[in-house]
Amino acid sequence: MTRVLVCVHPARGHTGPTKPIVEALVTAGHEVTVVTGARYRETFEKLGATVDVLPPEADFDETDLDGSVPGRAGLSGLKLARFELTHFVRAMPAQLSVVDRHEADVVLCDPLFMAGLALVLREHRPRVLTLGFLPFLPPVPTGPPGHPVRAALLETLAPWLLAPAQREAGKLLGGDPGMPFTDWPLRSDGVLQMTCRGFEYPRAGVPLHFIGPTTRSRADEHPLPPWWADLDGGRPVVHVTQGTVANDDLGRLVEPAIDALAGEDVLVVATTCGTPVRPGPLPGNVRVADFLPYDELLPRCAAMVSNGGYGGVNHALRYGVPLVVVGASEDKREVAARVAWSGAGIGHARASASPRTLRRAVRKVLADPRYRHRARELAAEMAAGPAMDEVVELITG
Repeated sequence: MTRVLVCVHPARGHTGPTKPIVEALVTAGHEVTVVTGARYRETFEKLGATVDVLPPEADFDETDLDGSVPGRAGLSGLKLARFELTHFVRAMPAQLSVVDRHEADVVLCDPLFMAGLALVLREHRPRVLTLGFLPFLPPVPTGPPGHPVRAALLETLAPWLLAPAQREAGKLLGGDPGMPFTDWPLRSDGVLQMTCRGFEYPRAGVPLHFIGPTTRSRADEHPLPPWWADLDGGRPVVHVTQGTVANDDLGRLVEPAIDALAGEDVLVVATTCGTPVRPGPLPGNVRVADFLPYDELLPRCAAMVSNGGYGGVNHALRYGVPLVVVGASEDKREVAARVAWSGAGIGHARASASPRTLRRAVRKVLADPRYRHRARELAAEMAAGPAMDEVVELITG
């Protein structure tokens, strides 16, 4: 039996892909303790894990970030990114106060859970593996190989973006960590990257284990709506989503996509996570739900329009669905770049797009077989990846 400590931020995009790994570890007879926020205590306890909840100063509510993270309200763009990076680092002592209560053989650590930085710098420590449910080495934008102009711009921007958080890391650690704080996964013992090799830029310096997307989304979690049979009506199905969190303003992507595709010979299926679409009748080719089971929906889709959540994009690629991605917050700019670089779709690194832009992009993805072919190649690569029992062996072996 291996003692596994799992450290994960209390956000759906982080806990969702972690749950199947925790469940598999528990089923295999290992001792699993999860360190996360209060909102996800029951989620992991139901899987048979022990849960140790983060103290309030390191916890937050992803459904009310401005209310649960002091100082966040009113910020946007790069100023918001700068603030959030510093906030992540400041949570390190509170996270360590929980982590250090537990003896572990292996630590699985969220890349934004900054206790990981402190752990990898210790002379005597357990194995530390990074949970790769974000583009590798987020949140610093890196860009695809062979784009020197973009690389130069990012090289200029990165010091300004990272400086406050880097200073905070040095203060909390009692000295310069000797690396950018975001690079701590490079000092870990490996990364469980939840995609396939064809969707990530070539890297060196740390073992990258491509385990494919782990998130599951079935009908027993999200019931099918009464209009579900419409998906079998012969028209191409285009799914539209702003992810699980960024649904406060559907005018960024969902509503422009509905306008863009209203006159097209497709069936638009949008999910909103409970946010109402603007008042008024919907076009006849549009269906809307709060949540839908992706493992039922995506095999029926001809394309997906997304704001660039890494998990959702890779879930689509698991089923060979080509993509149109429009996103610029958090790691979404990086996801949009990877979609374009991999050839599996069209990526726009911006906060929103006009109906005209979206219409042209969806038409192109549906009409050009190269996008579907490349998405199917990535799906085959994911299917050939390790099974969950092999992932457990990788963690505990």
